[in-house]
Amino acid sequence: MRKPAKTLLAAALCAAMMLAGCSNNDKAGNTGTTEDTNSSAAQSSGIAPTTAFQFTESTDPGNSGDVTLQPGDTYAVISVKDFGDIKIKLYPDLVPYAVYNFTELAKKGTYNGRNFHRLVDNFMIQGGSATGTGAGGLSIDGGNFKNDINTGLRHYYGALCYASNAMGDISDGFYIVNDKNPHTDFADTYSNTAAYYSSGETQFRAYLESITPDMDQYEEAKAYYERMLEYCSGCAKAITAMNDSVTDDVRKTYSEKGGTPSLDGAYTVFGQTVEGFDVIDKISAVEKTDDGFGNISKPVTDIIIDKIEIFTME
Repeated sequence: MRKPAKTLLAAALCAAMMLAGCSNNDKAGNTGTTEDTNSSAAQSSGIAPTTAFQFTESTDPGNSGDVTLQPGDTYAVISVKDFGDIKIKLYPDLVPYAVYNFTELAKKGTYNGRNFHRLVDNFMIQGGSATGTGAGGLSIDGGNFKNDINTGLRHYYGALCYASNAMGDISDGFYIVNDKNPHTDFADTYSNTAAYYSSGETQFRAYLESITPDMDQYEEAKAYYERMLEYCSGCAKAITAMNDSVTDDVRKTYSEKGGTPSLDGAYTVFGQTVEGFDVIDKISAVEKTDDGFGNISKPVTDIIIDKIEIFTME
């Protein structure tokens, strides 16, 4: 008789939900899609999807300091009905596929008519998902991809980032940081967040070591634990790298502009707002209601994305 692995799998699913962040206060969650396919889109472009968690330790200043558009820069304009435009500089040299996915989806009109479904004060505004709830959606290649963290890109006020599900899968949903509160001492934030994911790494390694091939649902459990182990391990290492690469410019930007350093290293940043901060603030300030999970984060009146256009600065 095969031994049940269902209990362990259920426990792991609960742990994953905790890591994904059922709370609105500290995670940028998205149920996303669990399919992992690569179509010919990225292959023809020469830009391969990130199929495993990766991070790059960079000396590039990225979105620290005063960010401006220079000739040749790629930027997006998110036009929000009744609110205005948000102009965002993109970073294809630092996170190539993340930018490629966003720009190609935008060019196809994928985001036209989609909404901002989740607004959390002093945290972020989230939208662009296929279902309007943060769930579903596909990348430009018909599946999903993994985090691509660059230490030059951080969650400052106005940063454009990808939402992800419990396993770090990304498709099309995104968020923009709306926290303007200054952060002057965030070393503990990085240390604590790295420890959080390290504990998840330990937990999922233990789950993986506890199952045997004679257990029911062994293959399903093994695949799931391996994915969660990779995600937690990647986050812990990336956050530690973020902590180790803090510069004076990083400190100054967080202290003067604000942001959410607790998300650095765990979510992909790929753009920075240069104009339209007032639009972000106006969206953040609308009346909100319960999202069905006890969080007062759903806008009472739908906030609709008219279109997202991609340009090159001349």
